[in-house]
Amino acid sequence: MNLSQSNFLFILLLSILMADRALCIRIPDRISEGAKDTLDRPLKTAVFALGSFWRSEAVFGCLDGVVRTTVGYAGGAKINPEYRSLGDHAESVQIEYDPWLINFRQLLEVFWSSHDSRQVFGQGPDVGTQYRSIIFANGTEESRLAAISKEREQTKSKSSIVTTKILQLGKFYPAEHEHQKFELKRNHFFFS
Repeated sequence: MNLSQSNFLFILLLSILMADRALCIRIPDRISEGAKDTLDRPLKTAVFALGSFWRSEAVFGCLDGVVRTTVGYAGGAKINPEYRSLGDHAESVQIEYDPWLINFRQLLEVFWSSHDSRQVFGQGPDVGTQYRSIIFANGTEESRLAAISKEREQTKSKSSIVTTKILQLGKFYPAEHEHQKFELKRNHFFFS
C-alpha cells in the first residue's frame, strides 16, 4: 500500500468514526460552484438563535447558497454586548444567503432540525438565557413564514410546547474575532 492509499484509508476511517461530529463551516473565500454567480446578485440576511453560536454557524455554513456566516449577539437591550457580558442577548448566527439558491423556508427547516425547540433556555448541556431559541424576522413576510413553521413544528408533538420566540430583528452585534469560525479552528479538517 502506497502513501496516498494509506492517507485515503485514514481519512475514510476518520470520517466514519466521526460522522456524528462532522462539521461544515463556510469559509469566506471559498464559495461553492452554485454560489459563484452570487457575487453580482443581492444577498439576503437571516438571523437565528438556537443554542451555542459555534455549533449554529457550522450547521448553516454547510448549506449551498449560504455565502457567509457570522456569529454574534441579538435579541437584547444591552449596547455592545461581549461574550463575557451578554446582558439579555442570545448567542446568534447571521446568515448571508443567495435567495436564488436557498430561501428563508429552507433555512427555517434547517433551524428546526438542528436543535430542540422545546428545551427552555438552553440546548443540551448549554443552559442559560443566552442559548434560547429565537427566529429573528426581517419583516412581515419572514414573520409570517416563521409563524407557519412554528405551528407546523408544534403539531409534531402535542405533549410539549415549542418555546421558540419569533422577534423582529433589532441590532445584530458580531461576536469577537476569536469566536468566528470557532469549530473550523477546533476541527480544521471539516469544512466546505
